[in-house]
Amino acid sequence: MQEHSLRDQLVFPKENIYFGFIALFSILAYIFLAFSIIGIIFILILILLSVVLHGIMIGGIRRNGVKISESQFPELYEKAIMTAQDMGLTTMPDLYVIESEGVLNAFATRFFRKNMVVLYSGIFELIERNAEKEVLFVLAHEFAHLKRKHVLISFLLLPAMWVPFLGNAYLRACEYTCDRYAAFYIQSFESAKDALTMLAIGKELYPKVNKQAYMEQLQTEHGFFVWLNEKLSTHPHLPKRIYALSRFFAEDSTPELKEPKGKIWIGMIGASAAVAVLSVGIFVGIKAVEKLDLWNEMASGIEGATPLMNAASENDVDTIQTLITDGVEIDEQDSEGSTALHWAVYNGSMEAAQLLLANGADPNAIDIYESSPLINAIYNDDVEMAKLLLKNGADPSYTDSDGKTAYDYAVDYGNKDIINLFK
Repeated sequence: MQEHSLRDQLVFPKENIYFGFIALFSILAYIFLAFSIIGIIFILILILLSVVLHGIMIGGIRRNGVKISESQFPELYEKAIMTAQDMGLTTMPDLYVIESEGVLNAFATRFFRKNMVVLYSGIFELIERNAEKEVLFVLAHEFAHLKRKHVLISFLLLPAMWVPFLGNAYLRACEYTCDRYAAFYIQSFESAKDALTMLAIGKELYPKVNKQAYMEQLQTEHGFFVWLNEKLSTHPHLPKRIYALSRFFAEDSTPELKEPKGKIWIGMIGASAAVAVLSVGIFVGIKAVEKLDLWNEMASGIEGATPLMNAASENDVDTIQTLITDGVEIDEQDSEGSTALHWAVYNGSMEAAQLLLANGADPNAIDIYESSPLINAIYNDDVEMAKLLLKNGADPSYTDSDGKTAYDYAVDYGNKDIINLFK
């Protein structure tokens, strides 16, 4: 494959496809938020918080990190400049090395129009082992993120990054693109494979790794959880990255490897079945608790709730009639002094209230808050319930501890329909 032809194909095809999806989603999300005062405030807070936290991190790196320059590791810096220029970066990013306690990593970032690449010392130390090309691959990989403006647009695409699988799929595609860029511009496919292998096993043993056998783990190490791990990750699995580079730069000499999909489908079906069984189990469990009359008591947090009160709150007239026939005390009170009629009024259970009143429930029962069913109906703006209670003997002149009658509360609430009931 000719050099200019390779250069034209460095962008991984799926990167642009996924970018289209997440850009559309993010634009719609920002438009939606922009039409809401809360949304605008949320965007401003998110921007401010991101800038402050990012600035604090960058401040520590700039002061404590070792800045690579003409006077600090000049030979590597000169090669980095050439690589960046060949890649088409108009401005050389600032390069920093920070202590990593053995962690092998690097990242590109941007702060107030200033591009930076930060290299962890675990990787940078390879220059002492005649492995400058591997270090250059890592640097070039981060240069490619800047060249493709992955860092610049990351905040604009933030809403889509919360969409399960979609955001990570885009980020993985970006990694494939940057691997291609880096290998192409350092002009060493072998060093690119070495650098990726180093990320897998460390800087001591990577030269001894059989890379063909490592790539073949795509076929031997597979299954649903292997697949799911990658789908939830921002980076492709390392054997996959090495294999992708090999197929791109040396397709003729790289045997085709196919990841078996059978166990993935079996795992997806099994996981779906497990979720379904769990959902059914939860539903059945809730229903069982409700049958034992425990759910309503726990949900309400009120002690002394009776089956009659629970039935009144649910407008269950059949159960109410059965309980009345069995001789239940119709005006029995819970720990807050509420009767079944209070509960019916609280929940707007009109049929239950009618049945309770028809069977002698006291329309003027008072709870510990000195509130009557009529006053509670007015709290709920329930005109029909207030009408029913007045028709069945509710006392409109009852005065609570605040010296107010039901009519006073109706005036306070400004409900003209209820006010008219007292005229």
